[in-house]
Amino acid sequence: MKLDFSDKHIVITGGTGALGSAVTKKLLNAGAKCSIPCFDKSELENFKIEGHKNLYIQTGVDLTNEDAARDFYSKSVEQNGTLWGSVHVAGGFGMGSIGDTSKEDFMKQINMNLVTCFNSCKLAVSHMRNEGGRIVNIASRPGLEPRQGKGMIPYTVSKAGVAAFTESLAAEVVSDDILVNAVAPSTIDTPDNRDAMPDADFDQWPKPEEIANQILYLLSDQNSITRGALIPVYGQS
Repeated sequence: MKLDFSDKHIVITGGTGALGSAVTKKLLNAGAKCSIPCFDKSELENFKIEGHKNLYIQTGVDLTNEDAARDFYSKSVEQNGTLWGSVHVAGGFGMGSIGDTSKEDFMKQINMNLVTCFNSCKLAVSHMRNEGGRIVNIASRPGLEPRQGKGMIPYTVSKAGVAAFTESLAAEVVSDDILVNAVAPSTIDTPDNRDAMPDADFDQWPKPEEIANQILYLLSDQNSITRGALIPVYGQS
């Protein structure tokens, strides 16, 4: 199925990373107008899509700060028009046993993964209420299967929060024709993950482009009925 996003405006948080870049590239190739909030300019050093005519990037955006997130969403709409979709890839990962985990470490994961998702969803909904739209969050396999969260409890809890938030929000905004879903990857096949786990079987990991395909369907107007779904994207792992 070929999806057409011509003139549809999509926000992609975390759009300069491995998964975010794959999503952004596919959307641009399908005719979308894309907006990316970028926390630090260094994120753009290896971002090969910068400069595309349908791409708006705002740097210095801290999505844990509601005012900063609001400013970004407002400016993205000014630049690229009515908001149709918002994909929330922004986040982070951390490991460590409970004994080695401080409250600061715990809250860092909550802020990076759950608070950024909350702020982005809240602002996306505010721009979509009169027009409808699509939201896709990024949970994780440990977020759906917490027993896999050994050695990464803060990350697991933050992603479980994203999953629960997705289901609750989906029920709240369906009457506004806003469909909210999430995908939950296992370990994604990225250069950083390969470096961190050199002995793993990379062929079993889902590829960013494969996950992006699933995200694009959930974002499309072809998806007219799926909401509140937490979709495993595990590959063969």
